[in-house]
Amino acid sequence: MRASCSGKHISGAENIIPQSYVTTYSSALLDRAFNHANGQPDFVNIKAERLSAETILHFPALRVTTVSVSTPEDGCNAMVRILHSIGISRGEEIVQILNSVCNMRGAVLLHADTLERLEPDSQRGIRATLMDSSRSAFQTPNSQKNHFAEALVLATKVVHAPGVVAELCISDDPNYVTGYVASEQTGYVRLTQVKRLNSPHGGRIFLYRGAKEDVDKTIAYLETQPVLVDGAPTSPAEDSVTFSARSRLDWIDSQLQELKDRNLYRTCTEFSSAPDASIQLQGRDTLMFASNNYLNLANDPRVKSAAIEAIAQFGVGSGGSRLTTGCYTVHNKLEQALAQFKGTKAALLFNTGFAANSGVIPAICGEGDAIFSDELNHASIIDGCRASKAKTIVYRHNDMADLECKIQNAVFRKGLVVSDAVFSMDGDLLNLPEFLSIAQKYDLFSMVDEAHSTGVIGDKGIGVCEYFGCKRLPDILVGTLSKALGAEGGFVCGENRIVDYLRNKARSFIFSTAMPMSIAAAALKALEILQSEPERVVTLRRNVRYFLNRLKENGVTAQTESAIIPVLVGDEEKAMRLASNLLNDGIYVSAIRYPTVKRSSARLRLTISSAHSYECLDYAAQCIARRILER
Repeated sequence: MRASCSGKHISGAENIIPQSYVTTYSSALLDRAFNHANGQPDFVNIKAERLSAETILHFPALRVTTVSVSTPEDGCNAMVRILHSIGISRGEEIVQILNSVCNMRGAVLLHADTLERLEPDSQRGIRATLMDSSRSAFQTPNSQKNHFAEALVLATKVVHAPGVVAELCISDDPNYVTGYVASEQTGYVRLTQVKRLNSPHGGRIFLYRGAKEDVDKTIAYLETQPVLVDGAPTSPAEDSVTFSARSRLDWIDSQLQELKDRNLYRTCTEFSSAPDASIQLQGRDTLMFASNNYLNLANDPRVKSAAIEAIAQFGVGSGGSRLTTGCYTVHNKLEQALAQFKGTKAALLFNTGFAANSGVIPAICGEGDAIFSDELNHASIIDGCRASKAKTIVYRHNDMADLECKIQNAVFRKGLVVSDAVFSMDGDLLNLPEFLSIAQKYDLFSMVDEAHSTGVIGDKGIGVCEYFGCKRLPDILVGTLSKALGAEGGFVCGENRIVDYLRNKARSFIFSTAMPMSIAAAALKALEILQSEPERVVTLRRNVRYFLNRLKENGVTAQTESAIIPVLVGDEEKAMRLASNLLNDGIYVSAIRYPTVKRSSARLRLTISSAHSYECLDYAAQCIARRILER
């Protein structure tokens, strides 16, 4: 919808919705056109355009931060500081330009360094169009403008445009004084006051830092590329961190209370026994259905003895990073054993799986590159993507057609496709053969995180490559020692030159003290046990099948391709209540909530161990079914 009076733009809006919603949404948009603070229109245009679902890109909504300021001057100064924080040095001049371009129909496309205006028509500007929140397909339309929700959607699309590094905006609505700065690094930063109340002034700037010959590609993306934004909140309170002039500790208190009010507050549960199928919790025997100790190796006497012997031989701490003073024989032996186990030439240890992902990705990709990441990838992959400064393009979960489409539509120097092997909250498997085929087809680096597949998937527990029988391996295989192997740490396996490169480039490896030798020795012993006792993997797989059947017999439908079984609940409060009730039954399970999973998709995350007996699996299935089905 576009509304104007005497040729002057008054308002505009658009939605990407199913065809059956067109009449309903058109009516709401007309109401909005005739009830706008900028006045009554004499011309309203409603246009409907059919879009192919395959052409629509999906991006997760930018994270939201609110900065509370008391004057427009403070708001503009905050804009300058935010720009400086992302490496834009001429922030003062840019904000002056923003305040001088008044009520253009579109946005200024401004070079972030030279301040050259790049839009073909300086009167019209660039208009970002064809975007919406994916929520619109499930919501009743509102005839009133939601400034925050619409701006967040626009900003999310804009910062993913080729060459665009940031966006600044002041609304032209005289009753709306909040503005924002958006970028991939900072997210969407709301500034509570950037102009005076009743001021009709408004403007928008897209900051560009790319090749001048590529400007047309940026404009084409902004004006013609359909985008749906996933997980976009409809109000700042839904997903916002707020800063104000109040005491810093008052702010902490308010944030904690907000988490509690939204059933998102978390605490650590203290156990008083070793990790096992049954643990001691508050002096009571409790069945453990929330541990990633899939093969029960964390408490294996042989693994514990290996750690004790290593302490006796090497001491407790390593004393330095691997490249300076912290590399010991046991570290090298573990890397050699991991490489042999995974079928690669070399391996490299990291202190955690999180450190591996967050260090490897920025070492491989940087500004000008593109990373194609599954929408359900682990937080460590997401953080690695953010730290890289490469353009991160999120594809629909395990949707290889969507992945290929996004690769074809992207412009980049070099690229990486990255995915979990087993998705940690859903338990499903990556379509590895097609994933690798696409990476090879477009000459992209391939990276797979085997945190939850090592020791679990494949006849011998080697992982997802064994499961699919792939002769060609991913370029980079990431794994952890902290789950099925019962120890601690992360690792990367690959070709010699890739591992050698990461040894010299991955900051989380270079600048971390090496893992204790006792942990490396324990992991080495656990790997030896896994290889000599493959029946542990067989028992684990048998237990998973048995438990799923017992759940089904008791009226609960669940499925998995691994040892992770999600039981969807939806409501956060209900998930917490179920976990609490099951604890009363002597069963410990995790209630998984936002932001680990999407809003309204809270769940019980059950994990199965090879040490679980049929008796305890029977009991757990009965209790879970009873608690879920009771009113």
